[in-house]
Amino acid sequence: MENITCKGCQATVNKNLEFCSSCGEWLGLKIGEVENDNFVENSSEINRMRIPKIKCSNCGNTNLPSVKNCKECNLPLVKPLSNYGATNLPTRKEVPGIRAVFFLALIIPLIAGASFFYNDRVADEVIEEISLIEQTTITSTSTTIQTNLKPQIPVSCLASSTFNDDFSCENLYDDSNSMWQDNELSCEGATIEFTFANPIYFEFIVFQNAEKSSSFIRNFKARDIRITTDQKDFEIEKELENDNFQQWIDLNTDATKIKIEILSSFPGEELNGQNPFSECAIQEIKFFGKS
Repeated sequence: MENITCKGCQATVNKNLEFCSSCGEWLGLKIGEVENDNFVENSSEINRMRIPKIKCSNCGNTNLPSVKNCKECNLPLVKPLSNYGATNLPTRKEVPGIRAVFFLALIIPLIAGASFFYNDRVADEVIEEISLIEQTTITSTSTTIQTNLKPQIPVSCLASSTFNDDFSCENLYDDSNSMWQDNELSCEGATIEFTFANPIYFEFIVFQNAEKSSSFIRNFKARDIRITTDQKDFEIEKELENDNFQQWIDLNTDATKIKIEILSSFPGEELNGQNPFSECAIQEIKFFGKS
C-alpha cells in the first residue's frame, strides 16, 4: 500500500485518502480523478477510503473531522480537544499536599533526635516530666492526701574510701560536674551508704559513670553492684553497662537508708599515651520516690 505525506501536518497517510486521517487536511485530487468527472459517484473504493464527515446534530450540515464548531450554525461538534486521550486531572484530595511533604521532612529528623536524646539522657527526661509521671489521690471522709513521684535528696552519705575532700560522696547528688572517687582502690571493696531524713518509697535510682569521656575511659567503673536498704529482706544485684550514660535501676521499696556495694568493675584504659587511673569514679546517683 503506497503512502503520501500530508502537507498540513506531515503525517504519512494512505494515498487513496482524500482527507488526512490525522488532521483532516484535504490531500488534493489524483490525476486519474481529474480525468474522471464522476470519480466521487463511480469509485466505490475511493468513497470507502475517504474520512467520514461529521453531521451537525443541530442543523444537519456535514463538517470535516478537524472542525470543532459547525460551519453552518457554529455549535460545538465534539468535546474540547484537551479532553481527548487524557484522564481528568487529579483533585487536591487525590495527591499529597505540600504541607504533608513538609510535615514528613520535619517529623523524621525530630524522631531521630528524640530517640538519641532519650537513650542519652533518659533520667533527665524523667525529671522534666516528673509531675506527670504519677499522681495518686487518696480521699477519705475528712482528709485528702496527695503523693507524687519526685527526686529525693539524701541528708548525708558515707563512703568506704575517698580520694580527697574534692571527690567526696556528696558530689553524687549535688547536680554538679564533680565526682566521687575512691582512694586509688580501683573499686575494690567500695561501698557508699545514703541516709534520708524520712522514710521514702523508692521506685528507682539512676546511676551514671564519669560523664567526661577522658575520665570515663581512664578511671575504673562499677560493673556488678549490690543494693540493700534498712529493710532486712531487700537486696538487688545489677550488672551495669560499660558506658557513661544514665542507667535506670528499679527498687520499689520503702527505706531511709540505701547502701550500694561495688562487686566488680570495668578497668581503666590508656588514652592518648596516658596511663589509666587507679581510682574508681562515679559521676551521679539520683533517687526517685514518694515521701
